[in-house]
Amino acid sequence: MRETRRWFLMTLAAVASCTASPGGSAFAQTKRAPFPLPPPSAEQENPAEQQAQKTDAGKAKRTALQQNEKEFRAGVERLYQLASELKQQVDKTATTQVFSVQMYKRTEEIEKVAKLLKGKAKG
Repeated sequence: MRETRRWFLMTLAAVASCTASPGGSAFAQTKRAPFPLPPPSAEQENPAEQQAQKTDAGKAKRTALQQNEKEFRAGVERLYQLASELKQQVDKTATTQVFSVQMYKRTEEIEKVAKLLKGKAKG
């Protein structure tokens, strides 16, 4: 039994001496310096051209937003028109009768326009 204890303690001491080093653990990673940033390109644009590109991008964005608003307003108008027509048809028919195919198609069209408007409102 003494031999096994002695063997265990010697193995433990050997492992401890191998892992201990003045800078910490022998398995510790060293920090490396990051790569340097590349030098600025030789073909830099002048500030006036950069400002012109920014204003062009701003104008394009503004134009796209205005077009989106026009399409949205037209879609809302179409939705209102379809819903009004459907309401008139429902008022004309008796509630005990089965709805017509035309009314069903009208509701599908209303759903399509509503989904389109929902997508435009999000984006």
